[in-house]
Amino acid sequence: MQPDQTPISKHRQESASSAIPVLLIGTAGSSRGVLRGILGFPRWKTYETLTCHEAIGLLDRLPIGVAICDTEIQDGKWQLLLAEFQSRERPPNLIVSSRLADERLWAEVLNLGGYDVLAQPFDRGEVLRVTHRAWIEWRQERSSLRMGAGL
Repeated sequence: MQPDQTPISKHRQESASSAIPVLLIGTAGSSRGVLRGILGFPRWKTYETLTCHEAIGLLDRLPIGVAICDTEIQDGKWQLLLAEFQSRERPPNLIVSSRLADERLWAEVLNLGGYDVLAQPFDRGEVLRVTHRAWIEWRQERSSLRMGAGL
């Protein structure tokens, strides 16, 4: 074995274990593909569900800090999903995506406790910036809760 193979291998293992989980919920096929492409490198680990019910089930199994959904989901709307998330001990930050992303939607999302709105078609830089910021804030809040609980 060459000396430089170990660090590369170790780095790949660390990258895989420290990937940031993002849940894509009910996003339309082409939108989901674009988001998957933007978030499809080792820093991010995307999970996909088509329904609110599937998303809630996944949250019961995995600590996910960021979720992105369309305004319309097969079994509900983003407001229903947000209410379900908010009933959790540590809900993910919800980002709503829409082709009709206007000030009214943005105000409604923020007023109800959502994180942000992403306009479609997606801008790669904006998706990465908003998603990363949502993750950092979720992680910081989670760390604060742990420290407050003495864990």
